[in-house]
Amino acid sequence: RGHRRGAMSARQALQAIALALTLARFGADLLKGISYGPVPCLVEGQICIHQDDFMAPAAKQFWGSHFRGDLDVMRHLGANHVRLYGNNPVNQHRTFLDQVNVLGMQAIIGMSDYPYTQSETNCMTTSAFDCYAQIKEAYLLNLKNGFLQEDANEYHQGLAQVIVINEPDLKLPGIAQPQSFVKGIISAVDGMLDAEKEMGVHGKMVNFTVTFSFGICSACTAGGNDKPGLGQMEELRAGFQNPSSYGYVAKNDLATFYKERFINSFNTANPAADIEPLFLIDYVEAFPKVPVVIQEYHCPHLPDGKTQEEDLKEILDIARQYPLLLGISFFEYQVRYDKGGSETEFGMFGLRKNFSFGTFSYFGDEVTAYCLKPQIGKESGTPVPTALARAFGGPGVDYSRLCIPDPSKAQLNEDGLLQIRKTYPGDGKEMGIFLGRIVRHLGGQVPQSADSSLESFSAPYASSSSAKTFSDAVAALSEHPTWARWDPQVACYGDREALASDVGNGIGMACNGMKTFNCTTDLPKMCNGDVWKQADYVFSMAYNENPTDPMVNCNFNGAAVFADSQIYGTFNSGCVVSKNPAFSALTEAGYKEAVLNGGSPEGDSLYYRRVAIELLGADVSDLSGLRAFSEKPPPKSLAALRTALSAEDFVCGLPGHARCPWTTTTPAPTTTTTLGPLTTTRAPPTIPPMGPGSFEEGGGGSSLMTIVGLIAVVAVLAGIGVGVAGMMNQKAKRIKSEKSQGRKARPVSNDSDSESESPLVKPGRAAPQPRPPPQMPFGQAQPGYVQFGGGPVVSAGPGFGGGRAGPAF
Repeated sequence: RGHRRGAMSARQALQAIALALTLARFGADLLKGISYGPVPCLVEGQICIHQDDFMAPAAKQFWGSHFRGDLDVMRHLGANHVRLYGNNPVNQHRTFLDQVNVLGMQAIIGMSDYPYTQSETNCMTTSAFDCYAQIKEAYLLNLKNGFLQEDANEYHQGLAQVIVINEPDLKLPGIAQPQSFVKGIISAVDGMLDAEKEMGVHGKMVNFTVTFSFGICSACTAGGNDKPGLGQMEELRAGFQNPSSYGYVAKNDLATFYKERFINSFNTANPAADIEPLFLIDYVEAFPKVPVVIQEYHCPHLPDGKTQEEDLKEILDIARQYPLLLGISFFEYQVRYDKGGSETEFGMFGLRKNFSFGTFSYFGDEVTAYCLKPQIGKESGTPVPTALARAFGGPGVDYSRLCIPDPSKAQLNEDGLLQIRKTYPGDGKEMGIFLGRIVRHLGGQVPQSADSSLESFSAPYASSSSAKTFSDAVAALSEHPTWARWDPQVACYGDREALASDVGNGIGMACNGMKTFNCTTDLPKMCNGDVWKQADYVFSMAYNENPTDPMVNCNFNGAAVFADSQIYGTFNSGCVVSKNPAFSALTEAGYKEAVLNGGSPEGDSLYYRRVAIELLGADVSDLSGLRAFSEKPPPKSLAALRTALSAEDFVCGLPGHARCPWTTTTPAPTTTTTLGPLTTTRAPPTIPPMGPGSFEEGGGGSSLMTIVGLIAVVAVLAGIGVGVAGMMNQKAKRIKSEKSQGRKARPVSNDSDSESESPLVKPGRAAPQPRPPPQMPFGQAQPGYVQFGGGPVVSAGPGFGGGRAGPAF
């Protein structure tokens, strides 16, 4: 008050800096997520599955690129994040996160309700809302089973946020008892932080969040108890800053954790026009430095004839105006037929029975991955996915291809060829997509410049009157046509697009057929335990035993793939036995294949240095000495090589040897750095095209702003005259004026289990049916750890989605 026009007050300057720091920490790209829970049950009230952990490999026929490809669909809609619900920490989640990361996306994963409210030892009824032990146990399993990078104690690049609990204000035990749900949350976070310590997690840490409902917490005393969601957030902040006030003695510095890693979030079914007056204006005043995310956003019944596209664009524009609002996650991906009623209005894709991607066993339940059909928006007649793609900036999806055979996914056999010929008669381009996969399976690549050659080759196979067979195509491509590139360092390994269960069966088939390799006694320890590493070693050994006709001898019922090192080098499991010295396994078999069977001094140098680093725990300080050593005939075995290297002066870091020069100054080089003239840099992953088109890789990551950028943000805000706080004040006055004219704001949430004492309003949604939780042992894979939520509960069984009600995990 009283400052001259164009100047910035101290408070405004602090707000501007806070906003700039938000951009520096989280990047300028908006979070554009999709809430994902592809429950396959088609009958209202029917609960046809016992787990809803759709990140598990058992659900790959829903999201895998070679199956229905839900994640590819999301990416084409412009999403850069996917929000998950069910989470059984016993299950392996790394495969899902790998696929998310390959597509340039990140995942937001929620902890299950199971240890909070449903297990026999749940913290709500057995430990007075002290959830430390229960959540630490669960989170340790999550870290071990995929949240961390393989062979490293750093978070997986595909994981962005962890939701500590979804809507605790509606179930722990309810919105009228903030002391209880705050104690449960802060103790849970305390356990998660100790789980990280126990695992030695380091590097870039993921953000934790707690997703509240959009209800008004009149019982919250820390502030904001007249605004939806805000009172809960202020109460939780007070708990992190002073845990003892909520009856909890913290083991970690929770106040510092809150300042450095925590973000707020909430769910809502309100339209965009409500978010600013009901929440954001007050939020930026109460939390000038804490970002917030709308983890469920979708108003299926919009006021004043507004369309979904308009509303979605409006909420994203609001997020651009309020940098603390990082973005939204659209609720939801698939229609929930099992819920029935108004709950079926949220999904943007329905299911069509005329075509499927197979019937399979999902944790013991037989389910079908039916194809998708877009839901049509009532306001505009536009498909809801189209509206979302236009708002998110994605290229969209060709709906005509969702329920017909796809040449990029059809089985590589005679039936697959006939299926593509029938679906696309005379189309050499579509048949080329199918036959191009045979090229890759034979160890080749089709460069973009050879697309026309591939199409010409494929045209005779596409003709409806053609007598050419799949075997004819394999025979012709086995001659290695010159329009394709062929890699001599090809190998047979586990197909990452296959189902884990099929890969396991393929391993058994390969083991039973080998004569010189015993899977029980000869499988190296470093390749045991993980099904993909096992597959890499076993399949490559099996093919090397009979290195002919890869379409037959590197197949194992579709669980294996024969491809060049540019492909298998991208994941580099260290268990592929191949001729490539950068990736061949560090075993006697791997040494024989990469070095003894026709290696080169350059390649041998690379393999030798890998042995020094990974097997001897040392390194090479003199590359010229290593090169001279590599010019000599190689030792006759890997064991002899280890002995020989241990005696060489160019090896550093061993007892009696010189210290490596970088041990006190710079980190030791790894096998992914340039080694003099040698390099083992992996090829970057590419996003596979979907249908006939492709798309540019959008957000999905965050870039740090420089100090210059921070100064520029402050300078811009200083020059706009009104400033951030002034803008907020003006908008607040406008809202108050509108209220005085009779416009009423209405807090709404996507959740269902609202307590009777909460003033949360939800037009057109039935009250939930209370149901006692089932008694399931903690950690049991079947049927425990089943988390159902994401909407109102039906009396016939558990509700599904974000940890609403019903069994967890």
